[in-house]
Amino acid sequence: MAGELDQLRRSVPDLAKRDPLSSEVREWLDRAYSAVRTVDEVEGIVFQMHRRYLLDPAEKVVASAEIVETLDRALRISAAMQKAGVTRRPAA
Repeated sequence: MAGELDQLRRSVPDLAKRDPLSSEVREWLDRAYSAVRTVDEVEGIVFQMHRRYLLDPAEKVVASAEIVETLDRALRISAAMQKAGVTRRPAA
């Protein structure tokens, strides 16, 4: 999972400037959400909350930074889980 999260982190589109409804941005957001949620369901919820704020021009810059931070937290969580030998339990 860390590899997928790392690839997503390297390929983050400029969310503050790009149209969040464009197909490229939506596809990236969908992949990122899925990867984050696989690591930590709560971080997935946080990701989706910030994703909604991308639609508000007044919140877009902050939301884009928060999405990147959420992705970074998921990377750290994934690395810690891997180091501890913990595997993600399947979703119910």
